[in-house]
Amino acid sequence: MAFENVKSIIKTGLPDAHVEVLDMTGTADHLDIVIISDSFKGKMLIQQHQMVMDLLKESLKADIHAVQLKTMDYATAEKRGIKL
Repeated sequence: MAFENVKSIIKTGLPDAHVEVLDMTGTADHLDIVIISDSFKGKMLIQQHQMVMDLLKESLKADIHAVQLKTMDYATAEKRGIKL
């Protein structure tokens, strides 16, 4: 699956999201995805990941074998020094 498709799927469900997708193996089916969105504010990490996995569930059935997620809100990203 093309990285832009993954970004598009996530941004459809989380319109304010900043999304970065990296290929972990060179086969485009093991992805490292960083998502920053204020939709995550006040949610536990597991809830944040569930939100993303719900968006990607159809792609996980066919195109994506493994996903590593890093999720946070914009305030947390700023505290961690993440430049967007």
